[in-house]
Amino acid sequence: MNRIALFLALFVFLACKKEAAEKPEHMLTEDQMVDILYDITMLQAVRSFQPQVIDNNNVNPKKYIYLKHNIDSLTFAQNNIWYASDFDKYEKIQNRVAERIKKEKEDMVPKKDTAAVKKDSVKLKKSEIPGAEAKRDSFRKAALDRVKHRRN
Repeated sequence: MNRIALFLALFVFLACKKEAAEKPEHMLTEDQMVDILYDITMLQAVRSFQPQVIDNNNVNPKKYIYLKHNIDSLTFAQNNIWYASDFDKYEKIQNRVAERIKKEKEDMVPKKDTAAVKKDSVKLKKSEIPGAEAKRDSFRKAALDRVKHRRN
């Protein structure tokens, strides 16, 4: 029984041993990896929300990425494994991709001009019925009054 336990412990230890990935022949820089992963993310988003755009334009996402970045599938796969084997470095790359997407999203949302907002704002007339103005927590008060009334 002890031999089996020792064998299992040795097997688990060897199975969990971290082996470094081989350095790719054509090494891409971190900036290049950020660009590639950003483009892949954007294409996946388009495919998720508007697949007809990719289909109507006869775009093959993989070929598009490889042609745009002048790489082949082996180069990308080897570099992706290389960077993924170093968790901290890969996390840094992924965070840069996320920040780039966030910035792009913020740039697409129109900025509100405070002067234009004030100029376009609607002025509400006070109600002509006395006591009709909404008061803070009026809904809560009405609900509590209703509960008290039911108890009595």
